[in-house]
Amino acid sequence: MWKRILTGLLALLSLLALLSGTALGAEPGLPPEAAGFRNSDREAAFAGSCWYVDSRHGNLLMRSRLPESASQTGEFEIRPLSDWPAEQLLYWEGRLLVSAGTRLLTLDPESGKILESREFEKPVERFAVSSRGLYLLTGGRVLRLAEEKQTVLEGGVLRFWLESPDSLAYMTDAERIHSLSLSRGTVTDRPNRVSDLGEVPLWRGGEEQAGYYSLKEKFPEGKYWNHMPYRGTGPTVNNQDGWTELPCPKHNNYCGTVYQTCNGYAPAGKELSWQCWGFADKLGYDATGRDPQNLEEAYGWKRLWYSSSLAGLKAGDIVRFNKYGSSAYAHSIYVTAVDGDTVTYADCNYDGTCVIRWDQTIALSTLKSWFVFLLSAPEPLTLGPDLPLRVGFSLDGETLEGECGAAVFDLWVDGALWKGDLRGFRGLLNESSRYEIRNVRPAEGVLFDAAASSGLSGEMSQCRSALLCLDHYYLNSRGEPVKTRLADLPAQKDWSYRPVCWALEAGISSGVSPCRFAPEEPCTRAQVVTFLWAAAGRPQVQTEPDFWDVDPEGYYIPALRWAVARGITAGRGDGCFAPEEVCTRAEVVTFLWSAAGKPQAFEALEPFLDVPEDAYYRGAVNWALERGVTGGTGAGCFSPEMICTRAQVVTFLWAALGKG
Repeated sequence: MWKRILTGLLALLSLLALLSGTALGAEPGLPPEAAGFRNSDREAAFAGSCWYVDSRHGNLLMRSRLPESASQTGEFEIRPLSDWPAEQLLYWEGRLLVSAGTRLLTLDPESGKILESREFEKPVERFAVSSRGLYLLTGGRVLRLAEEKQTVLEGGVLRFWLESPDSLAYMTDAERIHSLSLSRGTVTDRPNRVSDLGEVPLWRGGEEQAGYYSLKEKFPEGKYWNHMPYRGTGPTVNNQDGWTELPCPKHNNYCGTVYQTCNGYAPAGKELSWQCWGFADKLGYDATGRDPQNLEEAYGWKRLWYSSSLAGLKAGDIVRFNKYGSSAYAHSIYVTAVDGDTVTYADCNYDGTCVIRWDQTIALSTLKSWFVFLLSAPEPLTLGPDLPLRVGFSLDGETLEGECGAAVFDLWVDGALWKGDLRGFRGLLNESSRYEIRNVRPAEGVLFDAAASSGLSGEMSQCRSALLCLDHYYLNSRGEPVKTRLADLPAQKDWSYRPVCWALEAGISSGVSPCRFAPEEPCTRAQVVTFLWAAAGRPQVQTEPDFWDVDPEGYYIPALRWAVARGITAGRGDGCFAPEEVCTRAEVVTFLWSAAGKPQAFEALEPFLDVPEDAYYRGAVNWALERGVTGGTGAGCFSPEMICTRAQVVTFLWAALGKG
């Protein structure tokens, strides 16, 4: 019976592949790399439903449904689907596959009824499915079940997962990851990237709590992070460092003051994030001393919008993803470890309460499937506020704000390299201690004159502050260094370095602030038309654009006058231009194509699978492909709805103008 169901399922999948010409198993909104396969995990989601193994209640299989009112009420319809413990599950073509001990089960996702059961000699540790078949790890062996065959692919395996329909990754030890090509049978390997937060020292803290504190001790497992001193009441400001034994009675509601919710994170006196997102931000703030919501500070937290950024995921980062397979409800987690495809994390409010959880796990492939954004944590601070020495930065002798100090260095105290945390050690450093600043080097992407940045030394008693001179540069088209205050330029090896330098040299953009170019931030519609206008020589047009949602004094108004007069844009409709909305890839190439006069291009020989024939941007995409502006995002896709960063937009413009 099991073989017949599996054979029928694979035949259906193959037929769908032939009919659609697209990757199998792809729900709307999935990135191309997440389509066509699924790895089992502790949770799965589809169309407003989430199924998960509840570690706090005996590992029972639970189903949580997201009603339309959940975003307002914070209440989910949760019920158990099993009275037996489960380990892993995945959702595939309307069925749930669940491992429980030595059994691999097929369940109805609504009722939990067991439709089919398969027994193995050893426990099923993990499994995956794609158009090629069903894969599972049992007894250290990776098996493939396809049609009527059961094949052993590898032995002595600790972990495995599918990286694509044709690539199976596995580990035989903790050191390396092997990738098996299922079509060619070849194996490549790479080092396993491991990142572990361990016992985290709290950066924040005054006289009463100096030294190291564990975040797990501060916010215990199973308690409720809801900021109430006792149930049902609240102070005039949030108790963001507190927890209670009981959940608050007004979840998702204001509970005291206009800035106070049951669990809101508000470091600056106002609510910036709350519920799961607030808790993750709170942990990130306590671990780094820098507010995850303050993205203005260079070399602080960075918000990355593409699932490919998960390749650099590390302990201390914050990930937001659509837990229910729907943008109506997203969930945030604080990453505490990364090992292979396994991500360990802490969170709260996973089930509609403010309960705190630690040591939960989720697969990297799952995060990639429902990715929203990544808040990448900064490196630990080199100098903390409790150290007597203060280090400032200057450019040509003029003191810079802290956000412009894009440099790192080694600090030597009393002849030894200081390797510890520099916070909370008032009693360990005395005023006769000698300090030296050595090996000054730029943060990634910043050039500076090493000769002008000589090391500093002195006694703590003689010098309470020191000024470190940094001369920042970028390279122009002739390879000459040009002085700049921008501290967040791409690294020289990055694909966007030359286009960004060109944009600076040509005056296309000078950044979003005196010290930030913000290459990884989403590009707005106002910024795109301003880039185009600057590239055209900033022609002056007097006709006022007839949009009700623009600021008459906005920096982009001269560019918008020109863009409307040239027919580059007519707005979004209903009298709106939407200047602050972010631009998609489809919109950016359409802007570029319109600015070029809408030239007709030959129909692409191999058109992108995700560009419909009747799409408004099809002509622009064909032109961009023919012109070499873009080659797509891979797997035959253009990804028209993907958001463009500022670096990507100037790279498109750079290529369209033939500057490459």
